[in-house]
Amino acid sequence: MEAAEIFELIIKADERLKYATEDKAEARAAQARELLERARSEAQKIGNEVLVHQAEQRLADLEHPPVA
Repeated sequence: MEAAEIFELIIKADERLKYATEDKAEARAAQARELLERARSEAQKIGNEVLVHQAEQRLADLEHPPVA
């Protein structure tokens, strides 16, 4: 997988969260998590540490959402 394709996975994960309605937030978070884990794995395969870091940061954000 190319770096641009991996970046697209990260963008898709962000969009799942951004456009989630309240009743689908949990399902969208699960979908985003799957996309981010795949992105991280693919980035590790090609040795792209920047994309690995981006995916890991977003995964961490999913685990610890900001307090409103």
